Amino acid sequence: MSEATTLTALDGRPLAATLYDPEGPARGALVVFGALGVLRRYYAPFARWVSARGLGVLTFDYRGSGDSQTIPLRDDRSTLLDWARLDASAAIDLAISRWGRTWAVGHSFGGQAIGLTRRGLDLAGGVVVAAGSGDTSLWSPAARAVFRARLAVLPLVTAALGYVPGRLGIGQDLPSGVLQQWSDWCRTPDYAVGALGYGDTHFHRITAPMHFFEFTDDTYAPAAPSAALRRWYTRAPQTHRVVAPADLGVRKIGHFGMFRPGPPELVWHEILDTVTGEPRITPPARPAAACPFA
Repeated sequence: MSEATTLTALDGRPLAATLYDPEGPARGALVVFGALGVLRRYYAPFARWVSARGLGVLTFDYRGSGDSQTIPLRDDRSTLLDWARLDASAAIDLAISRWGRTWAVGHSFGGQAIGLTRRGLDLAGGVVVAAGSGDTSLWSPAARAVFRARLAVLPLVTAALGYVPGRLGIGQDLPSGVLQQWSDWCRTPDYAVGALGYGDTHFHRITAPMHFFEFTDDTYAPAAPSAALRRWYTRAPQTHRVVAPADLGVRKIGHFGMFRPGPPELVWHEILDTVTGEPRITPPARPAAACPFA
């Protein structure tokens, strides 16, 4: 059963959210931290599937995006840090108060958000899907050149329009501050950790288990950036799964395919088993790699 609701961010800003209550007592809970430019409705099939199997789920739109766009984008001064420290933090609080023991599923930027908020320390664990550091030096020379060319365009567009249009390849129109901070971090060695300073992030303070899913055909979060993000979580027990399209019997997964219904539900089962602590006898897919970090 799903219910639209208003999530109040830590600074009082209203955010659009959806609650998925299971039938009967919850076996656990998930809060979904979405990717940059991806709205909560994209995660609805995954949320419904998980909820039908006994977990409470909360999805939400970050401020300045989707149904959480409450002021004109030209007037919106939101940043990525606001998304993590004000919006995602409030989502963790709500999920815990409603269902108790809560995990986060972080997709792309969402996998970074877990360690950018102090509330990440309140989670029972994290599942990071298709996420990596945005440090452009980690890409191949050809990919790096394309990446940096796109970053160079952003200030010109935002200066002209006052916001970043989704047609630039980011999915949704977004506040200029969100993309400007992302651009600044991408140009900084070690991305957000380098830009903010080690002590002003919380990746290294998290001791709950972290489970990482990487996809071999994901051009947004390839192997080197994905490994860099895992290294930030220095104290968390980790598992690392590399999934190829052939493992799921499909031609393509990419950066976004894991949350589409169908064959990716094999991975959804793994997430469900991880959160509930009740693994099935037969694992859904062969482990392609295991890279725990101390």
